[in-house]
Amino acid sequence: MRRSFSVFVILAMVVVLAPAAIAGDLELGACGDPYTPIYEIQGDGSTSPEDGNEVVTEGIVTVAHQANAAGIRGFFIQDLNGDGDPTTSDGVFVSHGDAWSPSFVVTPGDHVRIMGTVDEQWGGSGTNTQIEYLDDAAKCGVGPIDALKVNARMYRADEERLEGMYVQFRQKLAVTDTYNLANNGEVWLGEMSVVPQPTDIYGGADPRTAELAEDNMARSVFVDDGIRFENPHDGTFLNSSGTLRLGDEFRKLTGAVWFDYYEYRIVPNRGDVDIRIRNKRPTRAPSVGGKIVVGSANVLNYWTTLGGRGAWTPEQLAVQEEKLVAELLGMDADILALQEVENDPANVPIETLVSLLNAADDNYEWTWVGEPADGYNQYPIRNEIIYRDTVEPNNGDGLMTLRDPLFDEGGTSSKGRPPIAQAFEANGEVFTVMVNHLKSKSCSNATGADLDQGDGQSCYNLRRTLQAAAVLDFVDDVILEVGDPDVLVVGDMNAYMEEDPIHEFETELLNLVEKYDPKHYSYNFFAGYAAPWIGRGTLDHAFANASMSTQITKVATWHINADEPRFLDWYDPTITAPGPFRASDHDPVIVGLSLHSQKK
Repeated sequence: MRRSFSVFVILAMVVVLAPAAIAGDLELGACGDPYTPIYEIQGDGSTSPEDGNEVVTEGIVTVAHQANAAGIRGFFIQDLNGDGDPTTSDGVFVSHGDAWSPSFVVTPGDHVRIMGTVDEQWGGSGTNTQIEYLDDAAKCGVGPIDALKVNARMYRADEERLEGMYVQFRQKLAVTDTYNLANNGEVWLGEMSVVPQPTDIYGGADPRTAELAEDNMARSVFVDDGIRFENPHDGTFLNSSGTLRLGDEFRKLTGAVWFDYYEYRIVPNRGDVDIRIRNKRPTRAPSVGGKIVVGSANVLNYWTTLGGRGAWTPEQLAVQEEKLVAELLGMDADILALQEVENDPANVPIETLVSLLNAADDNYEWTWVGEPADGYNQYPIRNEIIYRDTVEPNNGDGLMTLRDPLFDEGGTSSKGRPPIAQAFEANGEVFTVMVNHLKSKSCSNATGADLDQGDGQSCYNLRRTLQAAAVLDFVDDVILEVGDPDVLVVGDMNAYMEEDPIHEFETELLNLVEKYDPKHYSYNFFAGYAAPWIGRGTLDHAFANASMSTQITKVATWHINADEPRFLDWYDPTITAPGPFRASDHDPVIVGLSLHSQKK
């Protein structure tokens, strides 16, 4: 905190003229008596010049969260007039619960006079100036609550100078992340629109990628419901449909600026949030036409072995299975390519899932294509292909597996979810479906060229690119094996639309999602540790080789998962969303095939 010579002169005068006050005999006084303005308490630096001192101040209550025992237990006040200096905040947080002594309960609009101690409350990576340990307080009447009008970029440019102040955002704010909505009542908002993953728009080497990443952060606003502990299930930020989907709008968001847990955040008054539904839940899967439909879905660690990567309790598993059945049957697909199924040598998970589909489907019989008998894949999860009786596996062509060290996770005992392919026959036409789950973006054990290169493509980008090239070779091998040129390549590629692995696929295959689904996305990732490489984008893809590309009717992504809050999945069976919503964290991709003979 910077202090001028004149400040020290004044302090010296106080020592001479008012020793009793310095000695701890400060009194509240009457409303309107001299006091220390809030902007002087805040100062123009990152910490208060009054830190540790007892002060008397006055202000108008703007936001109050005293009552909830799991909440922040306090209220915000704002100076009656302010000093007009943009470098000093005119608001401050007062830490005082409704049941604390002395008893002092406020409501927004109250004009209050308080006496307490200034403290810099640690917030993880910095401090929040607050007044605590109230010794005395009084209400002086009521006053107007005037919010400072801001936009996201103005606010984000220097949040410290607005700490504690009451602000209102003029532009619409779109929900862009709800990961901690249930845990801590936290939501990220994007000014005007959902924040897109930069590498879904531009390539890693394109300078516009970094520019978009920085702009994404500059227009992102963090909002907090004021409840600090986990799993409140309060519903403050849920819309009228009982969810909060990405793209829904917070209109004229108004609240106080607070710093806690590493982030500046907006804390509104309870009930004072206007949420508009702008991204309605789809009532049914998009129609893609065609004679045959292929669906691809990451099923979010479907494990029947409890306590592993998936469900931990029978109740969780039951909800997960109910949701998966609703999602998989809802696609109305003839063939389903699945990722993240438990790799159980006894095949219990996939056989259980097929049985559940058959129990729920009155029209068709579902079958699993099988698994190589040699147990080649030793990784905890694997890819699977199932189908209904509208198609038949092509006689003589069993399940084909890409056995390439590029898909190994290290050593012969941990082969990593290799791509698999199965040829089918329908309406007299033969075609092959190939399902993939490329190496994840997690940086665990990454070394050398597999390390994060700082271009937004995260770790193992080179590995995924080489895997894509190996898949292209596998396509050629499958064509020779099957004796038919039509190949559809689908799966969770763990690469966004403009990343190197996708460009590698595009050297020989047509990118179907990009062609047929221009507003594509299938996944949302907004982890603070990965900033600024965060946002919504496409990880789940579909490609066709030249022969198959002429037989595509339409491709669509069914937005039932990525836009939904994670607390509505199967983790807490008591608050799960209905039907297929949040069956997984990835949206499924649906491909329509016309299937016709190639002209000679």
